[in-house]
Amino acid sequence: MIKKILPVFVSFFLLLLTGCGPDVPDNPPDVTVGQGVMILNEGNFTYANSTLSFYDPEADTVSNYLFYRANGSPIGDTGQSLCAMDGKLYIVVNGSGYIYKVDAKTICCDTTKPYILADLASPRYMIPISHDKAYVSDLMSKQMWIINPQTMSLMGSIEMGKPTETMVQVGSEVYVANWSRFYANDIQNNSVQVVDARNDIKVAEIEVGYEPKGMVVDKNGTVWVMCEGDANDFDVPSTLWKIDSHTRVSSLVKTFERRASSLAVDPTGSILYYCHTCSDFTNTELRRMYVDNPSYEDDFCIPSEGRTFYTIAVDPRNGELYVPDAKNYVMNGTVYRYTSDGLLLSSFDAGISPGFFLFVN
Repeated sequence: MIKKILPVFVSFFLLLLTGCGPDVPDNPPDVTVGQGVMILNEGNFTYANSTLSFYDPEADTVSNYLFYRANGSPIGDTGQSLCAMDGKLYIVVNGSGYIYKVDAKTICCDTTKPYILADLASPRYMIPISHDKAYVSDLMSKQMWIINPQTMSLMGSIEMGKPTETMVQVGSEVYVANWSRFYANDIQNNSVQVVDARNDIKVAEIEVGYEPKGMVVDKNGTVWVMCEGDANDFDVPSTLWKIDSHTRVSSLVKTFERRASSLAVDPTGSILYYCHTCSDFTNTELRRMYVDNPSYEDDFCIPSEGRTFYTIAVDPRNGELYVPDAKNYVMNGTVYRYTSDGLLLSSFDAGISPGFFLFVN
């Protein structure tokens, strides 16, 4: 979200022309979600125009504005991530500081029970720990929140000493990236912290590169971390690290000549996909790397061709790739769907800045 604030203001005049409210069709049909992929579109920071989309790859159809159509109201300011558990979908809304709980099939809020957890500082990601416990990272707090997703209540927090971002779980431990120092410039944003999920305490802090954000776990239980570097200082490059989850020892795997971001792993846990800045430093392309031989560079590349690839998601069922083009971060984005080898299968229009993908059955 932070890194696209500038393009949003640059495109401010265009936004005034197009408006910030969802263009929802009159008398929309009932919402029903089946097997496919949910897409959370961030919208524009401070404009509360985040939206939710659903794509059915079997039928090659997309349904946009799902939350608005189901509930008659917008999601809010900057939808950041999605989490599914126990037949419910949780929508983490970063700028508005709350989490929605909706039915995973109908996207309807249950107004007879608590369906929103508000007053969080800047929630980013949610990871389930058990039936009645989940962790929520926060960009503006040095604590990580512990919530009860059943009652939508705050249970407590874990003192981290740094803002928290993406999370992955290995066994009973949760690895937490300390991505940004935007709201806490007194800290070093070059670490991954480890939390004991049984006792809700931080047990380790591991040094990696600057701006760690994308994290995945491979077939060996190794945690891979994409560190984006300093967007304003090319002397601080993007780097890729791996952490041995048994010893908690980190090691530098690759230093990129140009910027790299995002990180996804294929269903076998053997191949990493990431976004890499092109030679002109304006657009991005998609690359891959093998966890057993990361120094090997094959010729796989999905070129940008003038597009702005924003992130990368991999369908855990079949390895298909979903790559959104955020365009100018003001107009609606386009999502491209590829085979694992880079063959284009389809494309579809989503909302503004499609950023998070959740694959559902």
